[in-house]
Amino acid sequence: MDDGAIVLGTLDLKGRQLRLQVNSKERAERGRAMLQVGLGDLVRAPLMQIMTPAQAMEERGTHGREVSPELQIPPEEEARIIGQMLEQHYRQVLDEPVPALGDMTPRQAVQTASGRKKVTIWLKDIENTTVRAQGSGGGMAAYDFGWMWHELGIIRLRK
Repeated sequence: MDDGAIVLGTLDLKGRQLRLQVNSKERAERGRAMLQVGLGDLVRAPLMQIMTPAQAMEERGTHGREVSPELQIPPEEEARIIGQMLEQHYRQVLDEPVPALGDMTPRQAVQTASGRKKVTIWLKDIENTTVRAQGSGGGMAAYDFGWMWHELGIIRLRK
């Protein structure tokens, strides 16, 4: 914001639906509480949906407007920007609890055989979701998640 305030999320009002979009569970809870205080009985209990960055970009792509040609960036630049965003996000995720891993961090989960199996499934799901988000091409489809497998010490489980 121009005044230096931190933006915690975005609100979108469409018809009778108010949508709060944030980038963490904590911000979702904080936003829900703020809306409940401000709106009281005007709103019902929220429906919450958690999406990976790839899923959010896919949703935005299928529900968004067409981008004019003069605003499009070259595919190589798109791949570089998306790659930086994904790497920054997933480097952070490696040290955060993941519900699919029993609320353990990926680094914690790989310490056991059952955890390594869960992390393998989780990583494959992330890779497949990312590829599906862009179909057969695009910056996200070009992203290589190999560094995560190496960093977690489970590269031999990647098939």
